[in-house]
Amino acid sequence: MNFKLTHNNRKRFSCIGMLLLLSVATVKTLASDFPEWQQDCVGRMAISLPNDAEIAVVQTRSMLDISNESRISFQDGLPASYSNFLIRGEMRISAPLNARELATFLTEANKLREKILKAAQKDKEQDPSDQEGNVSEYPLGDRQGIALHRGYTSLVAFTLKNHAITWLSVSNANSKFDAPRFVASLISDLQLRPNFSVPVSSGICLPHLLLPVSQSQTRRIGTTYRLKSHPDITIFLEDHTARKPGKYERPEVFTAIYKSNYFWTQRYQDYDSIENLLKFRRHNNIPFAGQRAVESKVRMIRTDKITEDFGYLVVTQGNPDAKVDAPDLMLYVIRDARQAIKRGIKPVPKKEFFKLARQIADSVKHRGATPSEK
Repeated sequence: MNFKLTHNNRKRFSCIGMLLLLSVATVKTLASDFPEWQQDCVGRMAISLPNDAEIAVVQTRSMLDISNESRISFQDGLPASYSNFLIRGEMRISAPLNARELATFLTEANKLREKILKAAQKDKEQDPSDQEGNVSEYPLGDRQGIALHRGYTSLVAFTLKNHAITWLSVSNANSKFDAPRFVASLISDLQLRPNFSVPVSSGICLPHLLLPVSQSQTRRIGTTYRLKSHPDITIFLEDHTARKPGKYERPEVFTAIYKSNYFWTQRYQDYDSIENLLKFRRHNNIPFAGQRAVESKVRMIRTDKITEDFGYLVVTQGNPDAKVDAPDLMLYVIRDARQAIKRGIKPVPKKEFFKLARQIADSVKHRGATPSEK
C-alpha cells in the first residue's frame, strides 16, 4: 500500500516523529542519570540501586532523646517516616560526626547516665522493692559511652569511630530475653561497614553497620533511600522477622493483600485522591526475593489537587515456620514530583518510573540461602 504524504499526513507524521524523539530523549536522559547501580544490604536482604542514592539516618539531636521515637531523616531534614532499626530494641545510628559532635554526644550520654542513677536512687529510697530502683552497668571495654540496665530497661550509648550509636530496650518481668548477653554482643561485635556494600559474613545490616547475630534473632529493619539526581524518587525496603498471629489478632491482617491495601489507604496518606492502576486484577502476584508477593501500582493527586504522582509497592507474607529465614518484606518506590520541581529538576516520567521500580524490586535478594517453605 502506497502512503501519500499529504499536508495533514505531514503534520501527523511530524507530531509522531517529535513524540518519538522526545521518548528517546527521555530514555537517554534517564540512562545517563543512572549509568551504574550498586548494592546495599537491609537486615538480611540485599538490594541494588542507582549509585547516587542517599540513606536516611537519625539526626544527632535526637540520638539521646529516649522519651520520643527517633527522628530519621535525610540530610536536608526531609523525614523518612517509615524507617526503623529494631533488633530486640530500638537502635539509632548517626551520620558521620566530627570530633566536636562526638564529644558533645558523649557529654550528653554521661549527663543522661547521672539523671538515670539519681532517679533510680530516689525510687529505691521510696520503695526498696521497686525494680526501677535497681541499676546495673555493663562493661564497655574500650568503647566510650554508657551501658546500663534499670528495672526492665536497658540503654547503651557509645561511639564507634566517627558514628554515635544508641540502643534502648524495654522488657517485662516475664521476658525471656537475655539483655546482658545481647548488650555484651552489641558492644563487642557491632561493626562499621561502608554504605553500599554487602558483607560476605552473616548478620543484620543497618545503615553504616553490621551486627553479627544468629539468624533466629528478631529484627525489623527498614531503610529509606532517596536518589540525589532525582530527589522525587524515594525507595524503602523493610525486612521484618515473620511471626504468627497472637491470640487476639486476626490472621487476615498478616496477609500480603491486607498489608498492601492498608499501606495505601491508612499508612501513606500524602494525597488528595488515589487510583489503583491495576484496574482488573487489583494486584499482581509476583516472585520477590524467593517468596510469593503482591505488587500494586497507584496514581496519586497530591493535596494541592494538581500535582500527579505514582507509587509502587511489593509486600510478602513471611513464614515463621520456614526451614530457611522467610521474613515479611515490604518495598516501596514513590515519586514525589514536588521534591524535583522545587530544585528545577524534571520528575521521572510515569513509564520510566515503573520501569525503574520494577528493576529495583527484581534486584532484592536474600543474603543467605533462598527462603523455602516447609
